[in-house]
Amino acid sequence: MKDYISDMLTRIRNGQKANLNEILLFWPTPNFCIKLLTIFQKEGFIRGFKKITINEKIYILVLLKYTELQNPIIRKIERISKPGKRVYISSKNLWKLNNGKGVLILSTPKGLVTDTQSRISNLGGELICYIE
Repeated sequence: MKDYISDMLTRIRNGQKANLNEILLFWPTPNFCIKLLTIFQKEGFIRGFKKITINEKIYILVLLKYTELQNPIIRKIERISKPGKRVYISSKNLWKLNNGKGVLILSTPKGLVTDTQSRISNLGGELICYIE
């Protein structure tokens, strides 16, 4: 079994440390990762992503984002719930975790949501990752 989410987050983290403008994710990339990238784009952590073909192989090109001084927008990105240890939380306990810094991403019965959307909808779920 391969952990596609950890692989994607590590590639993004390493790409930001190396000041790369874009990174490639191998296909097949699960829809779950595509939905995570969509949230990252909506929250302003990446410029975007698209599906490309190079030498008859399909990849997902992720466009990383930097400040005007070329500092990475993403300061910290880490996986919370892992295949060997799942972490679940109720919407009431989200207040204690986040403290207003960064964005927690949860998998709820209504799909992937940020901590803010989870509090508004009063939904708990599995903590997927944290991005700041």
